[in-house]
Amino acid sequence: MTDFDFDLFVIGSGPAGQRAAVQAAKLGKRVGLAERQAVVGGVCLNTGTIPSKTLRAANVVIGVGTTTTRDPKIAFDGTHIFTSDDILELEKLPKSLTVIGAGVIGIEYATIFATLGVRVTIVDKRTRLLPFVDEEIIDTLVHLMRQERVTLRLGEGVSGVELTEDGEQGQRVHIHLDSGKHIVTETVLYSIGRTGATDKLNLAAAGLATDDRGRIVVNEHYETEVPHIYAVGDVIGFPSLASTSMEQGRLAACHAFSVPAHSFPDLLPYGIYTIPEISVVGKNEQELTEAGTPYEIGRAAYKEIARGQIVGDQAGLLKLLFDPDTRKLLGVHIIGDGACELIHIGQAVMSLGGTIDYLIDTVFNYPTFAECYKTAAFDGVNRLG
Repeated sequence: MTDFDFDLFVIGSGPAGQRAAVQAAKLGKRVGLAERQAVVGGVCLNTGTIPSKTLRAANVVIGVGTTTTRDPKIAFDGTHIFTSDDILELEKLPKSLTVIGAGVIGIEYATIFATLGVRVTIVDKRTRLLPFVDEEIIDTLVHLMRQERVTLRLGEGVSGVELTEDGEQGQRVHIHLDSGKHIVTETVLYSIGRTGATDKLNLAAAGLATDDRGRIVVNEHYETEVPHIYAVGDVIGFPSLASTSMEQGRLAACHAFSVPAHSFPDLLPYGIYTIPEISVVGKNEQELTEAGTPYEIGRAAYKEIARGQIVGDQAGLLKLLFDPDTRKLLGVHIIGDGACELIHIGQAVMSLGGTIDYLIDTVFNYPTFAECYKTAAFDGVNRLG
């Protein structure tokens, strides 16, 4: 093997690794990158973010850092039982789909398939979907999912999964729940999170250890316990988003070479590509309440504005949380068409320490969803009396 001398060597070409490598190269450093797959881009480009969002976009028009966590008791046959890495290999739409695991990926696929007319059942041990998202936003999503005939089995554990022949129906998957319930479905998506792809790296030889899901602990600069080794992206855990992973990679590379870099770690937006989209930035009501922080609410329903009427989005909602004394924005929560784009207006205002008055005083193009900010701001200020 030929020896190379690098200033930075990156393992994995997903969003985090790619951005770290580019940043170091821009600083004039000699950079090497290793990727176990035959193509670059990691899960994001090849089996995760981009393919799934492309499917979602096509669906709407019509009408690595990690590997998927697999239960050793379940046989993933590629015909009836899938993970998120291979669900896109389905050759035709099933009549029914059961999603085991109601995290972001599971919920995204559940809404995509439900919108295509597939009968979807969701099973999860938790009693509430996506607990980091504002409760009112989730309530809206659940209402819309039930309109698409999605069945929710929350607070339920899975005790067994088996593939059987059901006569004229052909092969079916039987799912046994801890409560004694029994689900029969044509297809299963097993989506209980992702495991860091670290088992073959022999990290112990470098003085590093991982948790039971292959994740590595880092500090605020993304340094591991070994100072010259950094970890970024899915392998360090939540939020495991392409957008946040890219920023982590950039910041880690800058810190490694003592280059000043700044970010807004408390204002990272979360984009969830369910149908409809959800996006949030800042604090939600539950977090503010637990912290004892006073807040007021401003809401704007999509059906109130011209753009919402034009596109027929009757359920969309933009929600502002702000300090009643300083009037500074504390959080923005959106469900509806274009939410993942719309969130950046609120993010910019919050990053600059702006108040709800900016949204009242500024002018937005008409007719646009951005007008929701102005409507919600007026609603919030009116609540102050």
